Amino acid sequence: MALRALLRASEQSGSDARGTAEVLLDGKKVASLEINKENNDLFHQFVVPQTDADRDNEIKIRFSGKGGLAYQIAGRYFVPWQQAATHEPLAIEVKYDRTRLAQDEIVTGTAKIRNNLDKTAKMVMVDLGIPPGFELPSEDLQKMVEKTAGAKSGRLEKFSMTGTQAILYFDSIAPRDSFEVRYRLRAKYPIRAQAFASRVYEYYDPNINATAKPVHFEVSGR
Repeated sequence: MALRALLRASEQSGSDARGTAEVLLDGKKVASLEINKENNDLFHQFVVPQTDADRDNEIKIRFSGKGGLAYQIAGRYFVPWQQAATHEPLAIEVKYDRTRLAQDEIVTGTAKIRNNLDKTAKMVMVDLGIPPGFELPSEDLQKMVEKTAGAKSGRLEKFSMTGTQAILYFDSIAPRDSFEVRYRLRAKYPIRAQAFASRVYEYYDPNINATAKPVHFEVSGR
């Protein structure tokens, strides 16, 4: 019944609207749209010009005509990367042997994971970010599973792959212990992009976590 209500609401929303919608930034019109029967059931998006971050900015949506429209205002901003605290319980650092390469070439990544606690960190998860346009061969991680099978600390139990990351499941990390994960990435096509975030955290307590600084890649054509 809830789904039926949502569908019914979406069918009726804006179906009778006729008029003009205007977007104002600090009292100045920055966008407008004529609403009629051909477009009153479509999704329309406006990008407001860059605002002044040093003061408050007022955004208004003004509609003149008949009927009503649903609307949403969303904001996005960027902040400088903050260096991780030195006393964090878990730490992760990801480095690459290069960040500029050609299509089909291989780059090697090294993720260093450390337990800064005086106790064993159990069920530790590591998400290795895969940059857009790259692929991570699973055999590198499979070899680590086999190599660490008898290890008491840093034993890789299993892993899974998605389009944006490799998710690694470690049994535990001994107090003040650290280890490295080495893996290869193949550039599939030319691109300029930033790698997805890599992080480490405890499975049963995700608040104990750390994130590696993102890295930019540039891949040229063959």
